[in-house]
Amino acid sequence: MRAIITNFGSAGDLQPYLALIMEMSRHGHDVAFAFSPHFEKSVVRHGVEFIPIGPDFEKAQYEIITQSVATPNIDYAADHMRAMFAPLTEALPQMFEEMSAACRDADVLISGPLQPASPMIHELTGIPFVSIQDAHFFGSGTPAYQETTAALINPFRELHGLPPMRNPLTHDANSPQLALYATSRHVLPPPSDWPAHHHMVGYFFFEDPTWRPEPELVDFIAAGEPPVVFTFSSMTHVDPEAVTELLLEAIHRIGCRAIIQHGWSGLAQRPTPSNVLATGFAPHTWLFEHASCVVHHGGAGTGATGFRAGVPSVFVPHVADQPMWAQLAHEMGLTVRPIPITELSAARLAQAVSTVLNTPSYKEAAADLSDKIRAEPGVKKARLLIEDLVSKVGLQNGRHSMETVGVDAPENRANRRKKYQEQQRSRKREVAGAAD
Repeated sequence: MRAIITNFGSAGDLQPYLALIMEMSRHGHDVAFAFSPHFEKSVVRHGVEFIPIGPDFEKAQYEIITQSVATPNIDYAADHMRAMFAPLTEALPQMFEEMSAACRDADVLISGPLQPASPMIHELTGIPFVSIQDAHFFGSGTPAYQETTAALINPFRELHGLPPMRNPLTHDANSPQLALYATSRHVLPPPSDWPAHHHMVGYFFFEDPTWRPEPELVDFIAAGEPPVVFTFSSMTHVDPEAVTELLLEAIHRIGCRAIIQHGWSGLAQRPTPSNVLATGFAPHTWLFEHASCVVHHGGAGTGATGFRAGVPSVFVPHVADQPMWAQLAHEMGLTVRPIPITELSAARLAQAVSTVLNTPSYKEAAADLSDKIRAEPGVKKARLLIEDLVSKVGLQNGRHSMETVGVDAPENRANRRKKYQEQQRSRKREVAGAAD
């Protein structure tokens, strides 16, 4: 089976897909990862076939786009949102053409929700399509988000004879054939009214067999009590030096050993006290297991890794779904109340970490959840469902035709639109019949 896996986003949107790619490759499938050129080196070093999709954005511009597509519930003004999405919209024709070429010999297209070219290719060619999301409580975004993304993406869909979408980067990004949610039922159970083709399979965790920790990091961890780890990953801050000073003051108040990851903000880029180690990249799957507590922003991937590590966390949500994951962890008895980044102070952070470290119930709850999550074979279950879908619809044998991709005669686009609408009506009738 030839599979193309794609998405758009930051490193947190890349690593879970690498876990699935490795799982599928181990079982004899031919898998390629289609992603932003920005991450090519991060992928090819694992021996994975990489297909660059779209322009290689400047880092500052890439961060703006990543933040904007990841924050549909932020109530930005429509004109501000259009400006943020402009580079992504301008890149859509290129991404569509390159994705179309990548899928010419593929048996299945597997995509995250932030790649609007993927549903289009499925609709135009009939290629088996699998969507993957990392949360089902995210909603559809604010009205401004829905209207802006629809207004920017739908004209390109119309150009190819496809009907408009109301929420092209949220609910409408789901596959009508197989929609996977890479989350744990022990953290957030699936809704009882989900369609039959929706499946919650468990988290995807990528274990990098090539990575080795720096000797300085190993020596620091071994030199004393497990440290508190501070990491905000791809979150950026207006004044990284001020955030660094706040973290150092909190560490002083707690009286603990600590590790601060630089992250995209470049935190702790200066000398630190002997009880504090500032470090660059280290996989959270490895680092968190050596911590006494983790202070993080609560992104879906970072939160999941924290849940699996079996150590308590303190959540400092910044944007998007992070406040929801943070509140959920608190309600589950895993941690204290979250501290929004806008309300963060050294005193509040020190109090939160000290409370977590000195409350046995938080450690016990974290250990219990860790056992449950480790027992969930997320990527294995996803692979089996993907294999089942492809076996039902057939491998590449003329069932889908990449020749239909492109801008062609109006009558062809109209025919495709009618065919697609009839397929949608047929699916609705099937769902209604199943409900009866």
